[in-house]
Amino acid sequence: VMEDAQYWMNVDQYIGGIEHAILHLLYSRFFARAMQITGHLPESAVEPFDALFTQGMVTHESYSWAETVDGTISVTNEGKAEIDETPKQRIHYFFPEEIEQTPNGPVAYFKPVGVKVPVSVNPSVKMSKSKKNVVDPLHIISNYGADTARWFVLSDSPPERDVEWTASGAEASYKHLSRVWNICDRVSEMDRDATGTGDDDLLRALHKTIHDVTMGVESFGFNAAIAKLYAFTATLQKSKAGYAAQREAIMTLAQLMSPMTPHLSEDIWAHQGGEGLITKAPWPKADEKMLVDDTVTLPIQINGKRRAEIQVPADMPKEEVEKIALAHEAVIRTLDGATPKKVIVVPGRIVNVVA
Repeated sequence: VMEDAQYWMNVDQYIGGIEHAILHLLYSRFFARAMQITGHLPESAVEPFDALFTQGMVTHESYSWAETVDGTISVTNEGKAEIDETPKQRIHYFFPEEIEQTPNGPVAYFKPVGVKVPVSVNPSVKMSKSKKNVVDPLHIISNYGADTARWFVLSDSPPERDVEWTASGAEASYKHLSRVWNICDRVSEMDRDATGTGDDDLLRALHKTIHDVTMGVESFGFNAAIAKLYAFTATLQKSKAGYAAQREAIMTLAQLMSPMTPHLSEDIWAHQGGEGLITKAPWPKADEKMLVDDTVTLPIQINGKRRAEIQVPADMPKEEVEKIALAHEAVIRTLDGATPKKVIVVPGRIVNVVA
């Protein structure tokens, strides 16, 4: 038994909401200490979890109606019935799908009374059955698919923060994933021998995306990783590169999206003729050479105000950068014949001109 415990312990990563962090986590730590004392766990498992990540909650606004009750009946400890005739309010909550928007505000059908009642829209709080501010996963999946639900929840904010569920956010995510599929379809219809322009630029952007998404996933920065995927999708959509480069790009994009959208990614992989399942394919690795820019764009500031920008080779000496900057039409016009007091070139960053 001890050998099994030494093999399985410790848990590499504990993920849970704040309630788990103060309840389940506390209990499990207590029992781990007790089991170590009684010889059921090794000393290394006194603290059973190597890392803790406290996730945020999915929130949604709630909808309620206050019913006025004229009197209530309660029973005392002696078993006597007491009537309190003081008017009180009884709060009733409604599911989001029960809400009907009207010119006079939201209403909901209240079955016990048999009429539609005006409801109050309350601030967004964590989803709970008691407040009925939950969204049925089957409703989401039937309208947008499971991939859309995952993509939206992960993309909206850092995982340690709360995320507010909105129908518009889910719809926007669905449109983006549809755009990715359309790109896949377009690449499939390209001439296999077609060549284009900008192959190197596309592949360079692809490898930077591989690097950034990998870093994001490994650090729980899923929203940052998805932001990079959004940007690369836009780059691929506008690309004029040849078939080979675009096929490599869309297949790698599918791999990078697979942790968030496994179904769509598998479809893209199969559509492009990928071997086996995408989940069994090795995770893409960024080519370090592709991460280094051949050229850089440097803004030119004169007395603290941005006046122009230049594009130069990344390894160009400072003296050459200074010459190109001072020869720029906008700089000549701004200086109006005056000789600058100082020119400061920060490699790869900026050119500052002090007039």
